[in-house]
Amino acid sequence: MKKGAIFGIIAAFIIIAMLIFLPVIINNSKAPAETVSTDVTESEGESTAAETTEKTETETDAVTDGTTAEEPSDTVTETEAETEEESVSETEEETTEAEATTEADAATAKEETETETEKEPETTKAEETTKEEETTKQEETTSAPLPVTTAEVKPLDPEKKYVAFTFDDGPDAKRSKLITDKMLEYGGKCTFFVIGTNIYGDREKGMKYAFDHGMEIQIHCWTHKYYYTKDDCTAQIYHDEVYKTADKLHEVLGVWPTLMRPPGGNITEAQYKSSEFPVIIWSIDTNDWRYKRHDSDSASDIQKSVNTIVNNALYDSNGNFNVKNGDIILMHEIYENSYDAFCIIIEELHNRGFEFVTVSELLQNPEPGYKYYSATYKKG
Repeated sequence: MKKGAIFGIIAAFIIIAMLIFLPVIINNSKAPAETVSTDVTESEGESTAAETTEKTETETDAVTDGTTAEEPSDTVTETEAETEEESVSETEEETTEAEATTEADAATAKEETETETEKEPETTKAEETTKEEETTKQEETTSAPLPVTTAEVKPLDPEKKYVAFTFDDGPDAKRSKLITDKMLEYGGKCTFFVIGTNIYGDREKGMKYAFDHGMEIQIHCWTHKYYYTKDDCTAQIYHDEVYKTADKLHEVLGVWPTLMRPPGGNITEAQYKSSEFPVIIWSIDTNDWRYKRHDSDSASDIQKSVNTIVNNALYDSNGNFNVKNGDIILMHEIYENSYDAFCIIIEELHNRGFEFVTVSELLQNPEPGYKYYSATYKKG
């Protein structure tokens, strides 16, 4: 057989074999291809879902940071690959810008936060300081002794002359008011040293009238029965005589007294040195209690008694004018002759240029532990 015929048979056999087996091969190879295609599709779906989520997150972040994000592409063509590279490049640039913007914003926020943090302690400190000052001011007001009058004790004019009228043994239902009104006529003030057991009814009203019009109300004693230098005045009696009167004045007037005068001026050194109240005596004694009015007195007798009280206040035994700047004058508010004499005395002192102040004003807030006779003389 010729070679050509052999090659022709082989070629035909190959062609037939190919026609027979090629469809089988194609069918066998087709199923994996579809599987691959499905996998690719599923992969693309997952990629698309992931891209969608990533896109959403990227857009959200971008909106937050003030930037716009590009959606990346997953296509495998060369053209789309180039586009993807450009998109990725742009996204990276925008991401870099976004990060830079975020860092700048963060730095700005940090500076603002630090600034606010620096300011906040100052505000807090100011509030705390205010609270401390208010608390301190309140504690001082509550714990400190209350003033005996609402008037502030101001420095006296060194170019003027001052005396302090003092009236013992009240209050009196009638003359507490009369004395107060007379003092107000001359623009002055005086001090009443009162007895605790006398503070009731109209007597109490008279005392409150004086206090409400700027007069000073202070401690004399509780009963006026004891002289503090006498043997029958025990330490307990002395304490009760002083502090029961102080409590009564606080109850009626709403303020604590700051001064005391012992009955007759009698007090031991140990008592006045340990006293919480400065002890007030006097430098001019009118002895008005010796010249009180009696029902049997005639008009001339009354006038003689009044004149004696006036002379005791203004002149010495030789007839010389005796009142000095800083003197404390002792009188009693419960006697008629005393009030009549007082009206003459204050007129004469006013004409001589004297002004009239309380003891606290005259002595400029005296100290405990001393016995004061005038603005220029005290014993400690």
